[in-house]
Amino acid sequence: MKSIDKLKRLTGEAVAPDTKDQAGTTPSSPERQAELAELRRRIDNVVTRAAARSRTAQDEARTRGNKGLTEILEGCEIENEHGRFFLVSRVVKSSSPHGNRSIREAFDFDMSAAAMLANNPVISEYNSSDALFLDTETTGLAGGTGTMAFLIGLGWFEGGHFQVRQILARDFGEEKAALAYLKEIAARKRFLVTFNGKAFDVNLLTTRFILNRLHSDLAGLPHLDLLHPSRRILGHRLENCRLVTLESDILGVTREGDIPGWEIPQRYFDWLRRRDPHLLSDIFEHNRLDVVSMATLTAHLVDILTAHALKRQTHTDDYLAAARLHLKHANAEGAQKILNIFQEKACSDFSVQSKKKLAQLYKRTGRMDEAAYLWRQMAACEPVEFYAISEIAKFLEHRERDYPQAKEIIEKALAGNHTLSEDEKISLSHRLNRLNARLKISR
Repeated sequence: MKSIDKLKRLTGEAVAPDTKDQAGTTPSSPERQAELAELRRRIDNVVTRAAARSRTAQDEARTRGNKGLTEILEGCEIENEHGRFFLVSRVVKSSSPHGNRSIREAFDFDMSAAAMLANNPVISEYNSSDALFLDTETTGLAGGTGTMAFLIGLGWFEGGHFQVRQILARDFGEEKAALAYLKEIAARKRFLVTFNGKAFDVNLLTTRFILNRLHSDLAGLPHLDLLHPSRRILGHRLENCRLVTLESDILGVTREGDIPGWEIPQRYFDWLRRRDPHLLSDIFEHNRLDVVSMATLTAHLVDILTAHALKRQTHTDDYLAAARLHLKHANAEGAQKILNIFQEKACSDFSVQSKKKLAQLYKRTGRMDEAAYLWRQMAACEPVEFYAISEIAKFLEHRERDYPQAKEIIEKALAGNHTLSEDEKISLSHRLNRLNARLKISR
């Protein structure tokens, strides 16, 4: 029998007249057609029952998982015109500690300083209560159109406390409803605060809004991304500028049993399969700490910029970096306020590098006598540093017109057994020759 005839026989179609099956009947006979119809009916029944059992099992698991979420988290199901999602609402009281700060200390931060941190003067026109702190947990860390923000953490100051909202899309079908709620909250605020949100969170959410055919002005809000000012002001003394590092080394926050970020996407996929709410509890806590830490980190950076963190254990170079940021923004008054912190008696235990940075700032702001005091201190230390010798010699020659003392300092530096390079020695010798010529003329 030809292959085509075999296929026709299996499907009940007519075959060549001389083709018989083992029972001696043609496949196209009424008896055969009835048998095939009965077989199809049985198969359809099996498939239908299996699909129904699968849907029932999935529905039961989904219901069980959703109920479990309400048992372990302070949340409830929310419904809007686009569907349903799960929302956790928490209030962090103003007296609550967060590391070495209380939440109260994050309220009413200086908006001019916040605008400088964001490099956006528009923010100076707002209040701290206008800020929306935002952090997402996603199905992937690389971004792209295939990545979804399944948990969106939000925070803001309201009623004397810090409000935290966490929006969970319990499966992919709830994303549009979750995004619609985010849009509603964002419309009430005037600027964003994130950590690396410019490069990741906001771009990802903008993509998801587009894919869900929702319009949102989220990307158009003024944006303070804390990663960049943290690197500028605090990065000099940290191994890295991850938020968890800033928490432990700067804010004094210790996370117990925190879930690593790389594990979060897989936890969500496991939740989709098993609907075990305990898979998500650690993610919610991780996200909550991120949102609260952004608030206290903002306050910490603002305090340094405004020289209000003196009562805390703050690194000298943090202030110096802040003063440089003021000068970058042509805010000489802000830089001077920070420099006023450093009295002469307070500089004796500074590192050489800190003294060098402070002296450079004094020089840039025209406080030459204070710069000279530090140059003298550094010039008197061993090993002699070329920078200090060169700067104090220039000060004495051009500003004080004290050629003999400038000459003495250079000669002492050249005569000693120091680590000056050949180029540095040549430079100092050139200045010494010029000083000798000036001294001859003046006699």
